[in-house]
Amino acid sequence: MPIEKFFFRPSVYGIILDQGKVVTMRNKSNDKIWFPGGGMEVGEKMEDALKREITEETGLEVTVGKLLLFKENFFYYQPFDKAYHAFLFFFLCTTENPSLISDDLVDDYESQKPRWTNINEIKKDDISDLNEDLFGLIKSL
Repeated sequence: MPIEKFFFRPSVYGIILDQGKVVTMRNKSNDKIWFPGGGMEVGEKMEDALKREITEETGLEVTVGKLLLFKENFFYYQPFDKAYHAFLFFFLCTTENPSLISDDLVDDYESQKPRWTNINEIKKDDISDLNEDLFGLIKSL
């Protein structure tokens, strides 16, 4: 991939837990699960970006807790014909009101179908990317 196709993309994701379940999303491009969150805007603080992304994708208002995982990733995204050099930060989050928005209200290009998913039902191959790291992470919670 030529270097001019790469974009730097710091991004934040929430591992939102409640009673043995975690909020997952489905990626439109591959129908695999991922976690709510996304790219930070220039000048936006990590916590503010995470709260914004989670609200857009799930309707939840969260409290952001500790950093659980940091990963560097390089990936190509076909719908935009762009490659990304990404820094991904995964934070533990909680919510007081676990009601998710309906599927038609999700405000995101790639994420869809927010669901509370039983952690014990998630398989490593269900996870879209970084599945080894993320599978280990959620199983350890």
